[in-house]
Amino acid sequence: MCIIDIKTIFVTCGATIPFPKLISSVLSDVFCQELIQYGFVRLIIQFGKDYGPAFENLVQEHGGKREYKNIPIEELGCGEAARQYSLMDGKLEVIGFEYSTKVQSIIQNLSNLVISHAGTGSILDSLRLNRPLVVCVNDSLMDNHQQQIADKFVKLGYVWSCAPSVTSLIASLRASQTEKLKPFPVSHNSSFERLLSGVIYS
Repeated sequence: MCIIDIKTIFVTCGATIPFPKLISSVLSDVFCQELIQYGFVRLIIQFGKDYGPAFENLVQEHGGKREYKNIPIEELGCGEAARQYSLMDGKLEVIGFEYSTKVQSIIQNLSNLVISHAGTGSILDSLRLNRPLVVCVNDSLMDNHQQQIADKFVKLGYVWSCAPSVTSLIASLRASQTEKLKPFPVSHNSSFERLLSGVIYS
């Protein structure tokens, strides 16, 4: 089966700082059951630098079994680093990797829904590619503007936002399956960029 034909959720934590609370929540049995209920059968996770061993342990804790089927390495942009697992008695496939050179391609070609940390670049990648987006704020970071940025995008109607918990993620997942977001202006939007810069540098 072609990966594009499979209902897929893409979770990205950014290239540098891992987001353990988010990864733990999306791999929880309760959240995975919700994914299956809404027809998702593949979960792609970009988990961040040096988080591979912890990711492997989390998957195994939830009964994940390593698989070696054909993974579209070229499309994922992660070399040979991607690992593939079977969760929930084979009902959910999980692909995890540290870093990708083709995040935009994954978003555009392989994803039906994106869950992202609240980094501005990651948010804009999904919005510009017209993919439904749930923004998850990393509340363990100090002196950052992630909550302000997420709140601004939510207020404008472009994203859903959640905390890194199973309950909050499920609420946003359900919203994503029943609600519609406003389309993001794809043309150069200087007023929006000024607004966003004001949030980031205030």
